[in-house]
Amino acid sequence: MLQALRGETLLAFVDRQYVLTREGELALAEAEQILQLDDAWMRKEVRVVNGLTAVRYDSNPEVPYFSQQHSIDKIWKSGSPLIQNGLLCWVEAKAQLEAPEFDAVRDYLLAYRRHNNEWLCVSIGEKSSYATWLGWSWAKSAIGKPLADDPMASDADQYVSQSYDSILRSGGLRIDHVYTKIARTHGGKPEPITYQRLILRCMFPNGDHALVTLVERTNTIQIVNVNLDDLPAMDPAML
Repeated sequence: MLQALRGETLLAFVDRQYVLTREGELALAEAEQILQLDDAWMRKEVRVVNGLTAVRYDSNPEVPYFSQQHSIDKIWKSGSPLIQNGLLCWVEAKAQLEAPEFDAVRDYLLAYRRHNNEWLCVSIGEKSSYATWLGWSWAKSAIGKPLADDPMASDADQYVSQSYDSILRSGGLRIDHVYTKIARTHGGKPEPITYQRLILRCMFPNGDHALVTLVERTNTIQIVNVNLDDLPAMDPAML
């Protein structure tokens, strides 16, 4: 019945067993995301504000994750010069990741590839917020690993992955403001960090989709129902 409603074949009978088709794998991933969002909504961790997603995850007080998606024009109103330049480079490069028009911000970018329903990190810029927060030696160990296994992995990664998935599907861009805590050393205590994150869908030279993030650490963030004055602040030296 589900196959009839969707108008596509989700299961195939192969070697005396049912297996998911390509359409079935995509549908399963979408269904899992819907169930995760439904569960998060019931726990009041996710809400929609003017059509944009806000997350308030504090089940683990040691590593809270608060974020809010903002309208794109917010980039021009309160985005840093780096974030603004990153958006301009994306437009001028026509979303081609290896285009020379991206060179002005390439050292600040992280790039991911979707593989087996996971996000694999494929490149890390040496000047990226990721690298300067963790240190280059530790940061580069994330290359080739899925999002859930990288040094910045946390219980809130499902929300990060969902934001990435939404841009992969839409083919567009997204700007988020984020407050969380991330350790700066292996086994270290999580420290407060606030940042703006630009997410862009790009293309690898072979035509495969890439997801690129450009992060700028800043105290200029706005998150609905989160009073930053009540939370531990990021070390000013890390701005």
